[in-house]
Amino acid sequence: MNHKRMQDEEYIYTAPNPRAAELEELLRDYGKELRYPAKKIFLEPGDELTGLYYIVQGRTWHYMIDEDGSEKKLYTLSAGWFYGEAPIFMGEPTGLYSRTEVDTVLYKIGYSSVKQLFDNNSLFRETLLECVLRKMLIMRHEIENLTFNSTRDRLIRLLCSTADTEHPVEDRWYPMKYHYTQYELGTMVGSARITISKLINELCGDGTIRILNHKIQISAAEYARWNSGG
Repeated sequence: MNHKRMQDEEYIYTAPNPRAAELEELLRDYGKELRYPAKKIFLEPGDELTGLYYIVQGRTWHYMIDEDGSEKKLYTLSAGWFYGEAPIFMGEPTGLYSRTEVDTVLYKIGYSSVKQLFDNNSLFRETLLECVLRKMLIMRHEIENLTFNSTRDRLIRLLCSTADTEHPVEDRWYPMKYHYTQYELGTMVGSARITISKLINELCGDGTIRILNHKIQISAAEYARWNSGG
């Protein structure tokens, strides 16, 4: 895996988006500010959207649940992202659950304002289109990941993508930028929690990761191997 590919993996799971102070100032005038605590579900399948959401602060988690209750995460969005483009422009209800991961601040822009801004403001229009296109790339990479990589490899790639390489521990281990439960890891890589538990034990056994104070750290050597395509 080359460096660009590792960036792609980070892009899939914890996608940041460039923020524009000018855009946020504009949206402040048009949008209603919403504040949600961590783990708050603010949209469910079937909800009719009356506005477009913009993430000012925090992170949101977007996922599906099948009839058996199995959950599959599609992506996590952070500050600088729009959400709800497809439902509001197509006039259809959302098909996803959306919840906050941490305390989160959103702007909700009504449909009439969205249409006005889209028609008359190039910064708004270009940022919104970029969000739509980047989500399309996220889906493409996710299909590729599920099709061509084993669950073990998907888990390692996820851990590498969230490794905090700027703050190594003992110069040999990287902590995670974000900490997920085994269930959440399973929803992200498309596997059952019990499988993730087994894989974590295997990865601890072969020195790929270690668990310190109930938190996963990945070997710097293993990260370098995956980052170099070794």
